[in-house]
Amino acid sequence: MSGSKIPPLPPECLEVLKHVWDYLDDQLTDETTERLRAHIAECQGCFQYKSFQENFLEAVSTLRLRPGASPELREKVLGTLRTEGFAR
Repeated sequence: MSGSKIPPLPPECLEVLKHVWDYLDDQLTDETTERLRAHIAECQGCFQYKSFQENFLEAVSTLRLRPGASPELREKVLGTLRTEGFAR
């Protein structure tokens, strides 16, 4: 497929790509939020992109709730890193 080019995205889609995180965090003006919401409702690609980002954030949030390593294991790993010269 040499020579085939990906067509440029419409400006509305570029705006979604640029602002999706702020959109999901409700950090945009009402006007911008409504403009993006309307476009996402009409554009399957942007809807899928927004949905993927929402699922990603949910997965990351779930991982944060898992318990970490035990204090003993954590100290052993940090001690090894210090011994090997990776400490600050």
